[in-house]
Amino acid sequence: MFDPTIFDNLKVVFEGAMYDMDLAGDIQILNRTDRVELSTMSRSFGMEAIRRPHGIVKGCFVLKASLADLSAELLSEQGKQPGCGLELRFEFTIKDMQQDCAVAETLMRSIWGEGPTISQKVHQVYGEDQAVLRNELTLQFIRKLDERQIDDIPSLMDHLVLSMEQLDQQHFHKS
Repeated sequence: MFDPTIFDNLKVVFEGAMYDMDLAGDIQILNRTDRVELSTMSRSFGMEAIRRPHGIVKGCFVLKASLADLSAELLSEQGKQPGCGLELRFEFTIKDMQQDCAVAETLMRSIWGEGPTISQKVHQVYGEDQAVLRNELTLQFIRKLDERQIDDIPSLMDHLVLSMEQLDQQHFHKS
């Protein structure tokens, strides 16, 4: 008989929370990825969405489990903490890299606190409007998740939507 791993259990709850928000009309799911990386024997699952009705900022979560995470769980290895990694990503356009990235980081800190690390990658597509830049903001949670955090997932997803809303309200993407 198949005994689901921490990753499998968390994946089902995250997926259900996103589909519930989509069904309620809060978000529109744009993409869903479910990957097994055979070269590293790792897994990842993510879903991307925008707010309804007029959201522009894309937000997604990515749940990750490495081979080390899986072996720590299945083999009950002493001193090793089984669990999954979690990232949240947001994509939006900006005009002024220094100012807009600073504002975006301040917004994320006001919502998420000092816990996750924040990184921002700014991209420009050759041949497109030179004044428009794409920002990919990533929140990386240091602490691993396991089934003890399942009850926190709806709140986490509400904060994901709040983050998209706050970034949408900054109008980074407007002229």
